[in-house]
Amino acid sequence: MFPTVAAFSITPICPHTLTNRPVIVPDDSVIQARVLDTSPVYMTIDGQVGELLREGDRVVCRRSQYSISLVRPPDMMFFDVLREKLKWGER
Repeated sequence: MFPTVAAFSITPICPHTLTNRPVIVPDDSVIQARVLDTSPVYMTIDGQVGELLREGDRVVCRRSQYSISLVRPPDMMFFDVLREKLKWGER
């Protein structure tokens, strides 16, 4: 996803089938997930220790009112990074 696109990427972690794919939604969306049964469900954010959720718990994700500016080296352009990592244009 291009860095200036105002959107969320909802990406399954360790999906059990290949039919689970990322979904892109507008950044003004409100995403809600609810635990429907008693199977163990853990929520992990940014690689932190997982938090056990219980049946009926709800997680709500929305865009923050705050934003940050990130610094990147001037010679590190988005498509150059993709070309290098994905080996685009190589034989």
